[in-house]
Amino acid sequence: MAPNIKLTYSEITRVSNLLDNSVEHTLVPRMKEAKTEVDNVLTTNLVLVKASPALQAQYEKFSTALQAATESIKGYAQQFRQIMQSVQDMDKDIADKVNSSQ
Repeated sequence: MAPNIKLTYSEITRVSNLLDNSVEHTLVPRMKEAKTEVDNVLTTNLVLVKASPALQAQYEKFSTALQAATESIKGYAQQFRQIMQSVQDMDKDIADKVNSSQ
């Protein structure tokens, strides 16, 4: 029978760090790079009196939404760490109670 609860602390830590690093070292830098390129093309190579400002405003909204999504990814990493810490604390509390009753 499979256990009801199983935590592999090293794997939780690894995945949490992977999520954080993916946001900070891959996603955010690439999003900033893309925004710079879009801003550049809309001011130098795709210049239309009304459409370019509209496209730029729309991309700004899109970029802001992506930034919020990346923060959610970091939130998952933090939740994983908090769950792990809560279980470690609970495990220690149970062990302390068992040992104090002997």
